[in-house]
Amino acid sequence: MKKVSNLQQIFAANVKIRRKKKGLTQAELAKLIGVSTSFITEIETIRKAPSFSTIEKIADVLETPAWTLFSEYSEKIRDAQEGDELLKFLLKNKINDAIEEIMR
Repeated sequence: MKKVSNLQQIFAANVKIRRKKKGLTQAELAKLIGVSTSFITEIETIRKAPSFSTIEKIADVLETPAWTLFSEYSEKIRDAQEGDELLKFLLKNKINDAIEEIMR
């Protein structure tokens, strides 16, 4: 059985969440980026990994920077405003992570 990385799981979940928020079906996303519907299904169910060019196409259609599709905080980052709000959000998460580590 193929080992699935946490990064693949995060990517798959973010693609599915963003696709649904844009109101796109798997078939519509597939058509917009030039792949089969089954390939989108396989990406979202972590059975296949897309190429870098396909990742860029997905990000373009979903109107998000490609790197956010690999972030556990993807939705919060997308929802944060530019500049100070984003920095505050990232700093707060780093502080929370450090506190949790100390409390263990």
